[in-house]
Amino acid sequence: TVDLALSSLSRRHPPLSAEVIELSTHLLEVISSEIIGGGDVGYVAPLSENESYARGILRLVELGSGGGGMMTTTTNENGETKDDGNKTIVRWEPLAVGLRLIVDYLQARTGELPPPPPRTDGCGNGDDEDEGTGLGTGGGGVYAEGPRIPKIDPVAPLGIVENINGGAGATTTNNNTNESNGKKPPAGSTPPTANSPVFELMKALPSIVDAHVEHAEPRVRSLVAQVVGVYALYATSLLNWLDSCSISEEVGTNDCSNDEENNQLKQLKQSIYSAQTGRRAIHAAILLSLTSHLQMKEPSRTDNPSAASDGALDDTTGWRALETNLHALASYIDGCVGRSSSNARADDVVVGDDSGHNAGNGSYVDEEIHLFQSPELGGGGGDDQFGWLLSGLEHCCVIHVNRHVRAASAAVLGVLVKACMRSSSRGSGDSHRDLLVDETSLFRSVLKNSLRSTLEDNWSQVRMAGSVLCRRFVRALLRIHRLDGKLNSEEGIDEDDESDDEDEELTLFESAIAPDLVPMLLPRMCLNRFYLAQGVKLYSQDTWKLVFGNNGTQQQHSDSPDELYSSE
Repeated sequence: TVDLALSSLSRRHPPLSAEVIELSTHLLEVISSEIIGGGDVGYVAPLSENESYARGILRLVELGSGGGGMMTTTTNENGETKDDGNKTIVRWEPLAVGLRLIVDYLQARTGELPPPPPRTDGCGNGDDEDEGTGLGTGGGGVYAEGPRIPKIDPVAPLGIVENINGGAGATTTNNNTNESNGKKPPAGSTPPTANSPVFELMKALPSIVDAHVEHAEPRVRSLVAQVVGVYALYATSLLNWLDSCSISEEVGTNDCSNDEENNQLKQLKQSIYSAQTGRRAIHAAILLSLTSHLQMKEPSRTDNPSAASDGALDDTTGWRALETNLHALASYIDGCVGRSSSNARADDVVVGDDSGHNAGNGSYVDEEIHLFQSPELGGGGGDDQFGWLLSGLEHCCVIHVNRHVRAASAAVLGVLVKACMRSSSRGSGDSHRDLLVDETSLFRSVLKNSLRSTLEDNWSQVRMAGSVLCRRFVRALLRIHRLDGKLNSEEGIDEDDESDDEDEELTLFESAIAPDLVPMLLPRMCLNRFYLAQGVKLYSQDTWKLVFGNNGTQQQHSDSPDELYSSE
């Protein structure tokens, strides 16, 4: 919790500067003064309009970025301590605590927003595939540290059919509540005002992320990834709120004239769209760092890592900032929950901001569709802006020697699948679904090659990440198949029924999964149910039940899994 993080600063040895200690004490007092008595015991208000708290967080980050160091000293032969002058050592602890406070602050602000209306297009909210307890970045589906806890739920005999239609057994996650933390949003909570300190905090965050995305301390980089996720989630949730409700009634006050009310509304819109510009700047900083790391020299998995590496670049230790860059990108994608039907209008953007329409609509696939296009289809002539990210992710999943990088890149692919399902019905037709089902799609090809490798990786950590990606991809294909069938029935198009002798569940699987994917996925899904690592085994068994129902272990396929595996 944030109070424990703040109190830890006073216990650091060697001690931190006096300003850091005083600031942490002040922030603790502000938090304790916001405890609400009565009602839910221990419920903490979000500190939404406390400027002192928001600016204190920024000051703590500043001190940990260069102004909160301690004086360096040397000890002579007599044991006397001597000051080395003005040289200081920058301590990362205030920065880490400040980033942790930012995560908590923005999560609380997101919880204040009214929940978005439920989807009516059958795509769900894309979050029913989240399992276990990750770091809580974005929508909660990004796992950057610690063991993944498999999600084992009772599954009806037709589990996958009911789940993909939001019926019995369907699980949903509301990105705009704090219920995942065991807390409910405060009664009567409202969106921010134009002058809310949260916008001052968000204005400073892009430069903070850019400065520390490659920080030397990996724990700081992991916290930066969390900040990226909550920033994207709050910024795009603001867009959802702006797009789905009449904010003029909520912004205006009874004692204001229409001109004053309109001015408040305009200022709030400007602040929200300015936050989108900052969000896009954060994404650009992550991609820039990721590009430089993907271009690094690395050993092949078939070579001797110690002979080909520069420094500690093997298959167990971290690979500089590449792993945390992937976590930051996954958190960003997972946090982009925008449902806006159109991009921000240029006249709504802050005066002096020349980005205009680049504020985006909050949907990652809509905003970054060029990253999913191959050079031939996108820009032609080998344009570097097209397809490089997917090719880099495939390289990290299949070839990269470092197991942490392979697992992290699989997590990025997983949230990209979720992003395609989130945005598949917002004025884009079926183009985003086609990224998953079209055999000529670069994204689909990358998913196929990455799943083939990660589902049989020697490291259980990577195989677990591949199993999560497999479940998400298969369930997305099944959902698309059911939605297409529903659409055809509504349009009066008769589909050829399969023979009554064939099993309905396997027929659904085979008809939804393309012929080139079935022989690759089925044997790996089957054999991973008996894998040595307990987490992979339980998770794979649960996936099998979700796809084939409770009687899935008794199902037969036209080609047995061992024959398919031999052919692979």
